[in-house]
Amino acid sequence: MDQGLAALLGATVGVIGTVAASAMSSGATRRQLEGQAKVEHAQWRRHLRRDAYSAFLAPANESRSALKMAGRALIGDASDVAEADRRLQIAQDQLVLVQAAWASLAVEGPDSVEQAAHSVHVGLHSMHTTLLAWRDSLGAPDLNVNFVERHAVEVTMVSERLGSFTSAARAALDDTDLPSGKRG
Repeated sequence: MDQGLAALLGATVGVIGTVAASAMSSGATRRQLEGQAKVEHAQWRRHLRRDAYSAFLAPANESRSALKMAGRALIGDASDVAEADRRLQIAQDQLVLVQAAWASLAVEGPDSVEQAAHSVHVGLHSMHTTLLAWRDSLGAPDLNVNFVERHAVEVTMVSERLGSFTSAARAALDDTDLPSGKRG
């Protein structure tokens, strides 16, 4: 073979090798960037969910506390209706925030968290309704025993539902799309 032809063939093979190496490197870089973008997107989604879950949990806890205090104000012969009304209004204001936050959870999901939040919202609304009926029937000859008992059950139920919501939210936050080696 002629030396010029051999040099040309060698240069051609070198260029083809360089182009192939460049293409493989480019593909690896692209896959690495896509992987990094997926991780960053999953982290962004996790932060959105965490914020949505917190935005629900804070007013739900405030509403529950206000409702418990309203119940305490209604118990006994020395009921403090003004204090109960004040606490019921606080609870109502917080329930508005709970409703708004629940709407956000319906979008952010997952279904398990949204359903747990809905259960909390229903329980809080039921507590509020029970306390309003209790307040309106003060002075009843049976001393409102049914409302006292019902309120006690609802306090426990809402506490359990808040615990279930918190567990579902934590599980949803832990179940991200991050590769197993990149969680944290």
